[in-house]
Amino acid sequence: MKEFLERLQREVVLSEGYLTGLFWANPENYNFYPEDKINSKTFLNPVYGFFLELGRRAAKKQLKYFDDISISEVVKDLGVEKHYSQYGGFDTINELIYETRGKEENLEAYYKEIKKYNLLKNLVELFGERVLQLNGNYDYKKMSKEQLHTYWNDKVNQLAIDGDNQYDEHHLLDNIDEDIEEMDTSPDVGLPFYDAKKLTGICTGWAHGHVYMYGGFGGSGKTSFTVNKVIMSCIENKEELLVIANEQSIKEFRKILLITALGAMNRDREQSERKYVGRQRLNEGGFTKEEKERLKEAKQWLHDLCDGDKKLITFVFMENYVMEDVKKLIKYYAARGISRVIVDTAKPSEGDNNMARWERFVEDAKELYKLAKPNGGGLNLAVWMNVQLADSALKMRFLNEYALGEGRKAKNEVSVFFTGRFMWDDEYEGGKKELLVTQWRKDPFTNEYGEVIEPLKKDKDKNAQCFLIFTSKNRRGQDYKTGQRVLVMKPHFGVNAWTEIGWTTVFDDHNY
Repeated sequence: MKEFLERLQREVVLSEGYLTGLFWANPENYNFYPEDKINSKTFLNPVYGFFLELGRRAAKKQLKYFDDISISEVVKDLGVEKHYSQYGGFDTINELIYETRGKEENLEAYYKEIKKYNLLKNLVELFGERVLQLNGNYDYKKMSKEQLHTYWNDKVNQLAIDGDNQYDEHHLLDNIDEDIEEMDTSPDVGLPFYDAKKLTGICTGWAHGHVYMYGGFGGSGKTSFTVNKVIMSCIENKEELLVIANEQSIKEFRKILLITALGAMNRDREQSERKYVGRQRLNEGGFTKEEKERLKEAKQWLHDLCDGDKKLITFVFMENYVMEDVKKLIKYYAARGISRVIVDTAKPSEGDNNMARWERFVEDAKELYKLAKPNGGGLNLAVWMNVQLADSALKMRFLNEYALGEGRKAKNEVSVFFTGRFMWDDEYEGGKKELLVTQWRKDPFTNEYGEVIEPLKKDKDKNAQCFLIFTSKNRRGQDYKTGQRVLVMKPHFGVNAWTEIGWTTVFDDHNY
């Protein structure tokens, strides 16, 4: 390091000497270059730095002309006789004054050169010898101080970007032909939702690199829906999955999964051959021999469906939901090959009293997006997050991001945002707000399927209400603003089956 600083001293010595000589020849120059702009610390050669400061002190004493006698008095007052003598006394500065005759117009150039070399000294201390190495268009001798500052500031910014790995640079107009071929041979199709062609078609499945948010009201079956459409899909397609839960335990999830399996395995059987176990019976216990056999059969059906991989679904329960811990978990399992994640239920994480709950909720959604994104430091994950809609939205007939209450900005961080609610009584046949549902039915005479548009009849069974799925945002297809209709489903909670009925339109009444 010492040799590089000595090199800089040699290169700037003339500018430092000439500038000092010009200041001493005309002390008024000190008025135009105050101490905060240039001082002895700006100089790399201590001799000229000393004389520069000595001249400034003399100028402050209102000396308009520097001669040997007047300067000797200033030296004595300052108590710097030793340095003054060591550096050659007045003979040194007198020689500089003589050398700078006719160079007055170069004063600003000398000043800029000195400031530039002071910057170079600091850069060498930070980055070492490469500051003085020529590299392509980089030539520190030819560059101005401002150019050097810009160049090395850009290097620091690049280090920051590379360190955070948050940006990937590409050229938009490049490699388009390759992308066309890739789109043709490797379509961007996500994991299909279980037994849900219409739901899958809305967003082309559950794809990597995206966050999917599903919002429902308390008690509306968010977990049941997720087990049926998302977890069952992972089991069927042998996709590893991480479930992070903070409300329902693993035993509750297993109950829902067993009920779902019973419903699915019996779906294609004749009515008389279907064998179920009532959902409530799983809580009551004391199974009959037949009930236990059916549950064992459901377990075996799941085992066969996933080829016996008991570790396919990893379940983690978090007593305290803290986003930093969630991120650590996701990163831990992502490093072990699990790229699909369910968060049930995503809510404002605990332990942060510095912001409102809704602000925390939005920030948490942003953190999940950063993990999920395919580039810029993301892990290219498929994330599904269940959220609870605000109670204030219970009066909303049309559901969109306003159903999230004050946390509606979380919508900005997700690629797909579904919201769901049960149909209201007046939306069935004969109601003031009845909904016309487009369905496909088989004609009993021609045995062909055709489109039927009619309202739905209210089922006498209160537990068999129809359910509406709104597509409030969709980066992978249409949403309600661009023509996506509302999906009508019929949940059968006794066997946790969610059957797709058809499409309807719910008009936005702006009741939010």
